[in-house]
Parts: sequence; structure tokens; C-alpha cells
Amino acid sequence: MKKKLLMFGLPLVLLLVVGFAAKTFLLDGGGADEAALAKEPGPVYAMDEAFVVNLADRGEVPHFAKVGVALRFSKLSAGKITPAAGDAPATVEDDAQLRDIVISTLQRRSSAQLASAGGRETVKKEIIAAVNEQTEVKVVDVYYTEFAVQ
Repeated sequence: MKKKLLMFGLPLVLLLVVGFAAKTFLLDGGGADEAALAKEPGPVYAMDEAFVVNLADRGEVPHFAKVGVALRFSKLSAGKITPAAGDAPATVEDDAQLRDIVISTLQRRSSAQLASAGGRETVKKEIIAAVNEQTEVKVVDVYYTEFAVQ
């Protein structure tokens, strides 16, 4: 009985140990590569239409912002962009969700906040954080292609 246990049990235990070691050291190593690719700059996706949004100003006169936005995807998310073809611009499957995030972020700001460089930088950071948390897309930077506040 002990001989059968050694003959079948020992190879099974060795197989489990080797499998665990392979998973831990070889397969999980890809996670580090993904983390690096998620931070490495990739292609730029220029959203095709500028945003016109009401701002959070209080008072009798409403304030608006017209903002064009381009997103610098990470190398990890580069495959999410469908390249431009002929007259058709580049597209992203999550475009509607990305647009919603940008609109929501801008609408929480006042015209005074958007008038300052610090306020505009804060909005960029909020857009990056929201996109990275709420979508499968990883963004490393935001660029304003158009910016007007009234």
C-alpha cells in the first residue's frame, strides 16, 4: 500500500509544485508587463466633435465652455482604436462612455476654475482617473484641441 502511494502520490505532488511554480514565476510575470504598458504612452485619439457644456456657475448669466479633447491612450489600449479609413475618422467602441466622462467632468467646474491653468490641469487629471476607473481603456494624458469659455 505504501509503495503504491509513493508511486502515484509523489509524482502528483511534484506535478502540483511544478505547476504552482510555473504559474507564479512565468505566467504572473505578464502582469508586470501589462502594468508597464498601461503607463506607457501610445496613440492619440482625437474625439471628432468639440464639447459644448453648461458650467457650474451660479448666477443670472449662464456660462458655457466649448472644449475639444484628444486622449493619449496607453500602449496597452492602443488596439481599442479603429484607425481612420478614407473620410471616416478613427473610432473607439467606448466613445459614448468617454464623451460622457468628459462632459460630466467639465460640467462640475465653474468658468473661473476653467479660466486658470491649474483648473484646466485638474480637469485633465480627473478625466484620466475617471476613464481609467470606469472603462477598459487606459489613458495616460489628455490634450485640449480647442478651448473657449463664455
